[in-house]
Formats: sequence, structure tokens, C-alpha cells
Amino acid sequence: MSAAPAWLAAFHRKWSVARGRRIAEASRAFGCGWVDLLESAGLAGAEDQANAVRELERLEKAGRLVVKRHRYRKYLIERISLPVVEEAWLREVFGEVSAVSIQAQALEVVGWFLREPHPRFPGEWLGLCDALREAFLAGRSLPPFRWRGVEALRILLDGVWKLVAREWPVGTPVRAASVEVGLDSKGLDRHQRSYESGMTRLFGSATSFKDLGFVSGESHVELHGPVCLHFPDGSLHDFDGLSQVLISAADLARCTHATTTAERLLSIENRKTTFRQYSALNGDGRVLLAATSFPTPAFRDLLEKLPMGLPHDHFGDTDPAGWHILLKLRESTPRKVGAFRMKWRPAKVRVPLTPYDRKLLEKLMASPLLGDVMDEIRSIVEKEDRGDFEQESLGVDQLSLGESDSESG
Repeated sequence: MSAAPAWLAAFHRKWSVARGRRIAEASRAFGCGWVDLLESAGLAGAEDQANAVRELERLEKAGRLVVKRHRYRKYLIERISLPVVEEAWLREVFGEVSAVSIQAQALEVVGWFLREPHPRFPGEWLGLCDALREAFLAGRSLPPFRWRGVEALRILLDGVWKLVAREWPVGTPVRAASVEVGLDSKGLDRHQRSYESGMTRLFGSATSFKDLGFVSGESHVELHGPVCLHFPDGSLHDFDGLSQVLISAADLARCTHATTTAERLLSIENRKTTFRQYSALNGDGRVLLAATSFPTPAFRDLLEKLPMGLPHDHFGDTDPAGWHILLKLRESTPRKVGAFRMKWRPAKVRVPLTPYDRKLLEKLMASPLLGDVMDEIRSIVEKEDRGDFEQESLGVDQLSLGESDSESG
């Protein structure tokens, strides 16, 4: 039979839905009604149905299929079934790889990633692979790692391995990182959720590209408050009065300096919520608000172009990643960067440290640039608890807008 008949293709679809993706071997034959099968295949004409019967009888004679006929009117076919021993034949007809074979390939992929210890997180990587192996043997997946897509599994494991195998320079463009881990320039962008989910599975806690220090898109700064850019030809661009300002890295590079009538600069890690809330309170423009996490080239340029005497505080999360952002801000500018409302506080439910947290804490504890906030960082270490670290949970405090912790406390 050179090409599979339409009715056999319809039978294969039904069989695939019912058991073709199972790992466990079937214990009884799979069958379906003949009339329903012809209808599913779109064979309504008498000639098409007669041809289908002849094709079926040839397969019946070859022992591939079992045909159940009407008890008295033998020309009427009621049902056909596929013996268990012929399931391999049906897969072969349609070029289908068995679930057992796919499972074996997936386990082989996991085994390949155990060939050597992970350079930074050997215990966590071993734990991930052991969990995957146990799940795959039971026919289960551990999202985002799925055993049925073997090549996708290999690519995802390889990407997660490489993403956490090194410490990335803060401000690394995500597309540059994508190329460095062996993907095309948009590979990490396209599958960001899968890679972040994979790192979260590895560490047991939410881990994002931002935690690695990646930046996406073109570098720009989002501001609220008065700011004016001055250019070499004597021209200037005054953004005072605008509710939302996006200044590109290119414009910041072109200007000679920036001025502001604001009394201080407050950078805020959470752009979507906290930055918006404080912007709504900043009607008098006493504060120049900037949305930033890790300092991008554009934000570093802004700090360089603003008057050095302008006080700068940063409001971020108080988990290790949040303190890491503060450290990188301080490393990026000679000006003093204060900590705004950044105090360790207990959560209703303890939030244990991840292996990635511990790596960051080693660096934070060793940095002389964090001496003034070391008690807060030490609280995380001593309590083995990130606490209630998200700045959104603090809400906004109009009285403290623009006041550093040292001034308000």
C-alpha cells in the first residue's frame, strides 16, 4: 500500500488520541466503529466506501486489522480493531516514533547533561537532572522541561546551563547574551518565559533575565520630573511639565550636560507599579524620578550628565538581587547613592534563600561599597530568609517622597 487510505489515516488519528502517546504497553486491542470511521474520513460515496472495504479486507487478510461483521449479514462491517502486536506496524505506516522511544531519547539527553558537574551550581544541576529523570521515567514532564519534544528539551537544558554557568556583566543586552549561549540573536527573547521558568525550576525560586543583569531593547531612561538636556550647539531640550519622559541613549550621548530644578534624584526598581505611584505624587516636581534596575548605558550616561551635587537615592527590593542592583548603581557613578526605604522586614511566610541568592550574598558581604547597609544584608544571611522583599508591598509614602532613610529616620 503506497499511500495510506483516508480511512486508515482517520483510524490512526483516533488511535493516537486514545493511546499513541502512552508509554505503558497496551493490554487489549484498540477499535472503533466502521461507519463512524468512514464518516470521519469523509467517505460518503458508494464507490469510495466500496474501495475502503476492499482495502480493509486486504489488511484483514494480512493480519494487520481485525474486522467484526454483522452476525447474519456478513457484508455489513460493524467494527474494526488493531491487535496490540500490530501497533508498531501502524506507527511505521505513518512514520511515527513510539512514545517509549521518545522517552528513551529524552532520558539520554538528560544523561548527557550529567556528563560533567555544572561549573557554578553542581548540586542544584544534579538535583534538576535527577528530578527530570524520575519524572520522565514515570511518563511525566516538569514544565518547562517536556520529554516529548526531545530537541526542544536539549536546547532548553543547554540554554539554562549556559545562562547560569557564568556571571554576566551588568547591562548585557539580552540579544548579545542570546548569541553567546549559541542561539540566534532573538532566541532568548522569543522563549524568555521558558528560560526563566527553567532557571526557576533549577533554583526553586523565581529567577529572571533581570536577575542575571540583562537589558532588553534599546537603552533609554524613563523619567518623571523636570530635566533639560543641553547640546554642543547651544540648543536645549526642556522636558519640564511632561508626565512621562523617555530619553534615548543616543540623545544622552549627544548632550553636553543635563540640568534639573528638582532637589534630588530618586531611582526606582519597579517601573510598572512603584514608579507610576510615586510619579502620581510628584506633582510639584521636587524630585526627579527615574525607573531603573541594573544601570543601563543610558542611565549611567544620565548620572554622568546631571550635576554632581544632586543627591541620589535608590528604592529597590530588599532581596539579594535588589541589593545587587544598588551595588551596581554605586559602582557605576562616583556620586553617593543612598538607600531609600530599603529595610529588611519579615514576611508572613518565610522565604528561604536559593543557591543563586547565596552566590550573590557572598559578593554583597565582601563589598566595601555596601558598608552602610550591611546590617540589612546581614539580616538576610543570619535569618536565612529573604523576608517581605518586594518594594510594591510597602506601598507609597507621600511624606517620605525623596527622603533617604538617613534623613527620615
